Amino acid sequence: MESILIDVGAASDVTPGKFVAVKAQGRAYIVARVEDRWYAVEDNCSHEDYPLSYGCLDGVRIKCSLHGSWFSLETGQPQEPPAEDVIATFRIEERDGRLLLDPTPIVPSAGGGTQTASAGS
Repeated sequence: MESILIDVGAASDVTPGKFVAVKAQGRAYIVARVEDRWYAVEDNCSHEDYPLSYGCLDGVRIKCSLHGSWFSLETGQPQEPPAEDVIATFRIEERDGRLLLDPTPIVPSAGGGTQTASAGS
């Protein structure tokens, strides 16, 4: 069964090393670009119900600005306390200059793992 992809914006709106917060179908996401790779995670810290979009990127990690937890954009795994639970990750791809997100978690917040698509794929 093929997933329905949601258009979440123009790829040109996200420069390398940056992210944007987007809302689609009642859910908040972070869409990040690191070099030529795209990542999508839920915009919510698993430690405290707080938007990760208030934080910052460092390579393929995003920091929650409330208590300082870092999460992998690749796996959703927390990399520093106090967070212990993963965040959901999502498949995202660039097609014809648009960012298309699959709203079905690759691995929901209780697990880990993600996949990314290269820019231009």
